[in-house]
Amino acid sequence: MFKHILVTTVILSTSFSTALATTTIGGATLIDNATVNSGTVSPTTYLSYVGGGNGATGWADGSTWGGDGFTPAAAMSTADHHWLQYDPGIVVHSATALRSVLAIPAIDHGWTASNTGEFFEPFEFRIFGSDSSGALLEEGYITNVWARGVDDSSASKNADDWTSQWSFAGSYNYFTVVSGDRLVGDSYSPGEGEIDAIAAAIPEPETYAMLLAGLGLLGFVAHRRKLQPIV
Repeated sequence: MFKHILVTTVILSTSFSTALATTTIGGATLIDNATVNSGTVSPTTYLSYVGGGNGATGWADGSTWGGDGFTPAAAMSTADHHWLQYDPGIVVHSATALRSVLAIPAIDHGWTASNTGEFFEPFEFRIFGSDSSGALLEEGYITNVWARGVDDSSASKNADDWTSQWSFAGSYNYFTVVSGDRLVGDSYSPGEGEIDAIAAAIPEPETYAMLLAGLGLLGFVAHRRKLQPIV
């Protein structure tokens, strides 16, 4: 596949230290300590396209690809195996500030069930918390990987395998996807790559805390009512 080569050099330190904490997934060894899940993951909300990318869009099914004429916004709108290419970096927006996002890849060749082919394809990007201009504020790190991605039934299902969750120390409304990777070894994404979509996954930890607090309050109120004497 012909790909535009736009080399961008980014010098930015990661807020989290993941030295010596690695995870091996098929032929890929992440520099991060991530949990590998054998099944699928269900996104909740897809982040909206703000700007960036080189304008090239297409479709992928794990073994081949083609152009599709989608707009960048349409290509990034949902997990549908239609990708947008970078660099320049792709900026996306969430109405709710997030501390983690799902990255749905677009594998256009080299897929194998055990990720032993072109093992770098699912991981050929880096995601940063950013501002609306795309300024790179904090690099995320990979905390979860789902071997069967988001879609496990369609003809193009292999294209999103090894979907990954990226986590951050801070909360952000904007995120930027750039070339590069978090793999041990050489750089496998020299200035280009494709991605299907960025999404919110499971509720944020703060959401769980609020839900548990609310349930606890309801239980307390119910208990008080049971103890009140009948007049």
